[in-house]
Amino acid sequence: MPPSSYWRIRSCLESKSAFEKVDQGLFFIGYPRSGHSILGALLDAHPSVVLSHELDALAFVDAGFSKRQLVQMMIYRSRQFAKAGNQWMGYNYIVPGGRQGEVTQLRLVGDKRGGTTTKWYANNPALFARLRTLFPDTLFVHMYRNPFDTISTSFFRSQKRRGKEFGETDLFRKIDHFFDHATLIWQFEKEGLFEVQGIRAEVFLESPAMILKDLLHRFSLEAEAEYLDNCTRILFKKPPRRRSRLNLWTPKTIGYVYKRMEETPYFEGYHFED
Repeated sequence: MPPSSYWRIRSCLESKSAFEKVDQGLFFIGYPRSGHSILGALLDAHPSVVLSHELDALAFVDAGFSKRQLVQMMIYRSRQFAKAGNQWMGYNYIVPGGRQGEVTQLRLVGDKRGGTTTKWYANNPALFARLRTLFPDTLFVHMYRNPFDTISTSFFRSQKRRGKEFGETDLFRKIDHFFDHATLIWQFEKEGLFEVQGIRAEVFLESPAMILKDLLHRFSLEAEAEYLDNCTRILFKKPPRRRSRLNLWTPKTIGYVYKRMEETPYFEGYHFED
């Protein structure tokens, strides 16, 4: 066997062995337009983390993929996203000096797909027990922001995608969709199968280095000062205020949001006027 072939095969076997040893996972559960993409991109920039963008890892768990296959898919998706310029929905997620699409010593894997994860829990909760067998030490991140902004952004995106003007009925539908997700997440958290860490987007943007450092320390990973500084440099100071652009926010629709906010403990302290 030529030396080049020997080392290629040996490298492949060693990689497979390394994949099987990865027991730490970080996944998102939540809603679209909540800040998952940026947090996922920052974590993926760490040299010991592979956090794929929009892979939908649970779809591969549902398909019966092994741990090795799933980790390989995460790495492949991370590299794909990096090669495409780390661009998503008109935003740039490149971390200067980051290791997006690369990894030196793999310690933590995961996937950024919050809204779809919530749907999987609603339709096939047994998948999560299977995920736990693959990655016994798993944390789910539930990131959220002012619900008026999340709902408004989702409203505008759906309106653009369908190419037509929406009305009040559509806004009520978006409100229900959002809070139905929140109810499912609260149920998931109370079930206690996994550790769940809630992160308010506003708090994250106020103290990004501290929250990133805490998340990485949760998995016994170091967060170098340069890495934290580079992550902080690409962030907004606060989430965009989309609600001000939607003229369908009236006492009726605002009141309905406040009523549904009471169903879970997540949104205490949020106001339309913030």
